[in-house]
Amino acid sequence: MNEGQIIELFIRAAEVDRKLPDTARPAKAKAINYGYIHDTADINGWSADDKHANNWAWLDPKKLRNTTNDMGLWEAALEVIKLIPCERKRRALWAWATAEAGGKSFAKWCREEEGISRQAGDWRKTAAIECIARAFARKPLQHNENESEGHLPNHPEIEDKKSNIGVWRADDARPILGFDASLQDFSWAETQNARRRERHARKREAA
Repeated sequence: MNEGQIIELFIRAAEVDRKLPDTARPAKAKAINYGYIHDTADINGWSADDKHANNWAWLDPKKLRNTTNDMGLWEAALEVIKLIPCERKRRALWAWATAEAGGKSFAKWCREEEGISRQAGDWRKTAAIECIARAFARKPLQHNENESEGHLPNHPEIEDKKSNIGVWRADDARPILGFDASLQDFSWAETQNARRRERHARKREAA
């Protein structure tokens, strides 16, 4: 799967998820009809475009029930998202797909739910998509994921070779080319002051 196919899969899955029954909330009242039914007299006064929209409103994908194929896409997205090891990136990808499917604004989700900026949310979402794309692109048994939040190591890669890395030198040893001991306590400011005094002395003698 490439990045475009991954994006399409999660947006479709978010659309399906929005149609699923919300079992976490109290059941809605079933005996009350909140809609308004227009009679023939009302419809006769409408324009041709309004009549056409009313006749074909039942084909609106948002109002149709989920099909077996829709549920398959939804389940596939839930399996694919497991390829993202970072939970924050998984949440960002799903929240972005939900926003694209007509749900809560992604910027509002980043601000209220995660306490981050929209740019940080976009980075997490993009990193999640790249993580999935790498998982599908790599060969079997090959781990080529680049960890974007890793840290540089501060110890030798091979611990048993540590003794070979350091160089032993006696306390009284000196470099082969020799070392000027006078440079050990060298002060640049004092040297500049000495040169300045010499210049002033030459100018006074010349005067």
